[in-house]
Amino acid sequence: MLEVIKLISVLLMFLIVTGCSNTKINPCSDETKVYSSINIEIDKKVCFKSIDSYDLNYNKKPEIIIYGNLIFPKIKKSEYDAVILSHGSGGLRKYHNSYVDLLTNNGYVVFQIDHYLNRGIKYDKTFSKVSGITFMNDAFRALNLIKTHPKIKKVAYIGWSQGGVGPILSHFKQATDLINNSKYLFDASVAIYPYCGFTFNEEAKTNNPLLILTGRSDDLTPEQACINIYDKFSTNENKIKHISLEGAKHGYDNPFLFFGFTFDKLPSLHIINDECTLTISKIGEIKTISNEKVKGPNESAKLLDKCSTKGVSVKYSPHATEKTYIEIIEFLKTI
Repeated sequence: MLEVIKLISVLLMFLIVTGCSNTKINPCSDETKVYSSINIEIDKKVCFKSIDSYDLNYNKKPEIIIYGNLIFPKIKKSEYDAVILSHGSGGLRKYHNSYVDLLTNNGYVVFQIDHYLNRGIKYDKTFSKVSGITFMNDAFRALNLIKTHPKIKKVAYIGWSQGGVGPILSHFKQATDLINNSKYLFDASVAIYPYCGFTFNEEAKTNNPLLILTGRSDDLTPEQACINIYDKFSTNENKIKHISLEGAKHGYDNPFLFFGFTFDKLPSLHIINDECTLTISKIGEIKTISNEKVKGPNESAKLLDKCSTKGVSVKYSPHATEKTYIEIIEFLKTI
């Protein structure tokens, strides 16, 4: 009986990690049209060019073709606002569909990016194969594309966990100036249980309104780093809103985590000091406050090892999930 229980536990863990996802077919083959502008009003997988860069220094960085799921509300309108979605280190998962439904049911066009498929990644349990800025680069290329649609006006940006790095950094002009000289900016950004281990000088100029949603019991990306960002920059035109969800753990909006699980080998990123806090240099490189550069996966893995301890727990929270849905829609209504 004990062996059966162990087998069931292993199967459940596999389902959690994979999200019950099926093998994906790459929609961006050589024959597929790569879009540089769009004017369609149908649901479609849209391939577009991004840049495959770990940081915001694009010197000698290659282009890459990736795709996003373009999804329109069922009720058509003369014009729309849109939201770009950026998944976390687990990749696109079925629980993200609830956000797609939430947004389209409220009249928003959704562009859901798959950062992983064309990079040959299924699930990054190391948190180092790509960076949160890799996701951010993709999101800004998607923004450039979405802004060409004649019916789309304002565009917001939502990201989870590692994908939440971009929404936070998009708030700071120092980062966006390096991307496209701030030619196109998101009108609002939302970070859901994000990694908040970045900072800038107190006088740093900011862009769009930013909503940060954190779990008070999150031990994978503990909320203290997000609180530090809020405390440091919330007086800057009151553009940052932070909501701490009592009792919520990492992945609180994923029903596959209903029973709660502990991962002994995943890092708890709770160490906050100059060696573990990141910023962006004037030429777009990632570096620590103590001036250690993070150029790629190897440096990132070393940093994670130094700035974390092992062992985290994750669990679904219906209350925190519902609160998140409500807060996102209310926040987007204000832009």
